[in-house]
Amino acid sequence: MSTSPQTPPPPILHRRRSIFPGLLLIVLGLIFLLHRMYPGFAIGHIARVYWPLLIVLWGVAKLIDHFVAVGKGQLRAPILSPDEAALLILLALVLIVFGMRDWVYERAPWLHIDLPLRDSYTQSREVAPQTIPPGAHVTIDTERGNITIHGSGGTDLRASVNESAKGENETDADERMKSVDVVIEKTGSGYSVHPMRQSDFRETVGVDLDVQLPNTASVTLHTPHGDISVSGIAGGVDARTENGDVEIHQTGGDVTAQVEKGDVRIDSVGGNVTLKGRGDDVEIADVKGNAALDGAFVGTTVVRKVAGTTQIASPWAELFIAQLTGRLEMDSGDLNVSDVGGAAKLQTHNKDIDAENIVGQLDINDSHGDVKVTCTIPPREPLNVTNESGDVELTLPGRSSFQIAAYSRSGEVESEFEGPSLRTTGEGKDGRLEGQFGGNSAMPAARITINTTYGTISLHKSS
Repeated sequence: MSTSPQTPPPPILHRRRSIFPGLLLIVLGLIFLLHRMYPGFAIGHIARVYWPLLIVLWGVAKLIDHFVAVGKGQLRAPILSPDEAALLILLALVLIVFGMRDWVYERAPWLHIDLPLRDSYTQSREVAPQTIPPGAHVTIDTERGNITIHGSGGTDLRASVNESAKGENETDADERMKSVDVVIEKTGSGYSVHPMRQSDFRETVGVDLDVQLPNTASVTLHTPHGDISVSGIAGGVDARTENGDVEIHQTGGDVTAQVEKGDVRIDSVGGNVTLKGRGDDVEIADVKGNAALDGAFVGTTVVRKVAGTTQIASPWAELFIAQLTGRLEMDSGDLNVSDVGGAAKLQTHNKDIDAENIVGQLDINDSHGDVKVTCTIPPREPLNVTNESGDVELTLPGRSSFQIAAYSRSGEVESEFEGPSLRTTGEGKDGRLEGQFGGNSAMPAARITINTTYGTISLHKSS
């Protein structure tokens, strides 16, 4: 009896294990070795800059896995195994910790993180001056450091440099500072002053730039971490810092500034002022053109003497003022405006408003705050106040002429003005004041409209 030959079973293919976990362990070991041997080494800075190399390492490992598996007849390793995922998460956590350490050290060195091994050293030097034509545009930037600009009557562009670096010792820090070179070079749009090789594999060397240039020039300035100061420039100024204060004085052209954290002081400007971003205290004064502020500035904002229009746009206020001859001040709870030669429109919430001597039309829209308006001369233009959950107090000269419609829902209306054409009524819990006081061809009656809820409307008479 014959038997048919049996088919041998197919060979069992084994899945190849990836080499990627081993590479990740090598990377982790190198990180801890560097930290052990050089505690001041900026591992977090390296991680922020070179993290895409992990993707390259992963790709190389997977290519090697593929070709080895094909050559040995094995199944390819998975794209990402659970072990690899766990190691990646561990590596990410380690790099985040070192990154936070470096971030805190740069911004709060008083916490003494590695301070005994990373003292700070400085050195100063001058850059060879260069003659530039009148009206030239100069761009100045540094990755980390302050920028100070002085206008002069000469024709030379001069730069004084103050460098700072941290290191395990003075020699180490000096070597890092010597590698930085500050250059003045001609560009297509003018001239540029900037450091070269400011960042190395550890961290950024601080480079403060004190620049003197012809006062006819215009400047563009940028530092991610540092203060900016400008004075005596007849041209335009464009300044930007992500973490620092800005001070700009005595400029002839337009001023544009953008900040993310810090105080701003701008005064004596021959053109317009535009401020954007966010920060703390703001002071703008003596502006020949317009002033515009757009952003979340949480400190005290003061604006004085703006010949054109003043516009403020923030999460808590929208303001428009024409011809601010006096002062505007706004903080977390109050808004005060005095001496305005034109119209004013004030829209805000959660603030008490005090407006005095507004010559043009006045429009106020507020909520959850009290409103006080004082007219030192009889009003000529419309005055409109809308408030929610707050009192409204209006003071007018006794010789004023006006038509008024005042209504308080769930509130009262009080008036020191009396006349046959004025009617004060109360309907339930609501108060009303309507009618006209005074008015003739020589002094037409101004239109006054007031509406509020859960507050008292008070009309006072000044002498």
